[in-house]
Formats: sequence, C-alpha cells, structure tokens
Amino acid sequence: MKARLPITATLLLVAALLSGCGKTNQVSSPVSGPDGSVDQAAVAGAVASSPQVVEDGEFESTEMGTINDGQPGATAAISPLYYWRVIHSVQRSFEFAFADTDSTGRPTTAIVTIHKLLAGSFNILVGEPGTDGTPIDSSVSVLRKPLFDHWVRRLLLKRIMDPASARDAWRVVATSGVKVTSRNAQTRIESLRVQTADLDTTITDPLRFIFLRNILKVDPEAEVTLTVTTLRNDDVVVLQLRNHRRFRFHNNGDNTYTGVWRAPMLAGLRHFGVNALSNGTLFDDEAPYDSQAWLLPYLVRPNEIADTLP
Repeated sequence: MKARLPITATLLLVAALLSGCGKTNQVSSPVSGPDGSVDQAAVAGAVASSPQVVEDGEFESTEMGTINDGQPGATAAISPLYYWRVIHSVQRSFEFAFADTDSTGRPTTAIVTIHKLLAGSFNILVGEPGTDGTPIDSSVSVLRKPLFDHWVRRLLLKRIMDPASARDAWRVVATSGVKVTSRNAQTRIESLRVQTADLDTTITDPLRFIFLRNILKVDPEAEVTLTVTTLRNDDVVVLQLRNHRRFRFHNNGDNTYTGVWRAPMLAGLRHFGVNALSNGTLFDDEAPYDSQAWLLPYLVRPNEIADTLP
C-alpha cells in the first residue's frame, strides 16, 4: 500500500540527517495501513540510522572533471577545459510501500523510495589551452547551463526480531544503486560492466535491489575496469568517485566507453558512479544540459557488511 500524508516528526528527523547545508527539503510521508503510524515511524528511523546505504556522497559534489584530453566533440563549438556542478537546492521526498502482513495485520516488508530533485547549474570552464597545457587567460570564461536532476534510490526493509531487546525491529536488508537523470534527458546508460581479477558482472538496472551481503566487493588497490554502454557513440562518459577528479572514459566508437581505476586502500563501504553526458552538453554552448548517472555501492575488503542495518 502506498500513500502520502502530512509530514511526521520522524520523517523530519530523516530529512535533517540526510540534508546538506544550504539546501531545502520537502518530505512527504506515506502510510502503512489503517493505523500504520508505529511502523511508519520505525521504518523512517531505520532509514535515518543507515546513512551509509542511503547517501552516495557523489552527485552533489563540486569536484571538477577534466575534458581537455584529446577527445574533442564531433562538432565542437566551444573548447571545454573543466566542468563542475553547483547544486543550489535539494527537495527530498520519501515513498513507503508496506506488504506481507503477519497474523496481527502488521506488515513485515517495507520498500522505501527516496527521491531528490536537484536544482543548480552545470558549469563549464571554456578556453584555449596554451603550449604548456594551461589555459590562455584571455580566452577563459565560465559557461553555466541550468541543471535540474532527478535522483532516486530504493531500500528494502524487513521487520525482524532484535535479539538484544527481544522485540521486533525494522532493518535495512537491501539497497539499490542510484539513478540520476536530468530533465528531458535524451542520454541513457544501457549497461555497466564491472571487471576485476576475480569479478565480472554486468548491471542493467541500477534500481534493482542488492542484498547487503551481495554488495560488490573489491580488494584494496584492486584495478577495476568499467565498460559503459549508452545509446550513442559520441557521448562523454566520466567516472565519479568521492575526493577524486572526474576523468573521461575512452570512447570505443561502438556506443561503449571504458575506464580503469584503482580501489582505495582503506576498507569500508563506498560508492562509485558513471555519468553519461550528451556531446552537446560539453561541446555546444547552445545545447542544454543532458545527463544520466548510475551510482553503485561497493565494499573494500577485508570489511564485511552485516545482513541487516543498523
């Protein structure tokens, strides 16, 4: 059952925990049945207690991406050097769907869909590079394109017995990745292949549930090869990693794009992302911002993640 009701105090707490500085939030709350306030509040609390599988920490970053890499646009009207996003506002909403009632009529399963509407600007530093690779001062300017993105992620929760308290409690048992799509986007990611020395998997739906025990695992400093398939052979595909400059994938000329990166040394749960941008987004000053990104959780060994959170 899925519905929207006036906001509850617990969902306000969720919004506070997940919000960023200087951002606005509008949160809508659903109901879980004829009198679902208890489960609604408990599920919201479990979500708020699991930020590591809720927030990706990537897409709202102001990290710069490098474009001046010898792969010009097919019909380049401008010469982009770097790009970055500036997010001015974030509107969040939460949809809860409850199912699998027990003998008392209470649900035992909850699916939470988190939406964020991001508004801001996609900024491009335009200029001609000099002989030393740095831009010529007189040629440099910043082009700003309006940005409106829809960010979405899904969480699966189960109501289980908590051994510590001998009472039932809601726990996150699975998460999806994140899909971020710009308004009126024509750019689409079709698949993402992830390869390491002991892993080879292809993802076709970032919003499919991943049980916590099955989250992608890599060794510290492992070499990871990513191959992205899109609908076109002239997109710009870049890697997104927290605290790393975005770098452009190699265009294979057949709608696929390949990039290689190394996993960090420190163990823990993180996210990586791939972002496909239309050619015109970066190489045409009159074309609109057109983007789609997939962001996925991964675990650096030897850390393991519990079957449920928190």
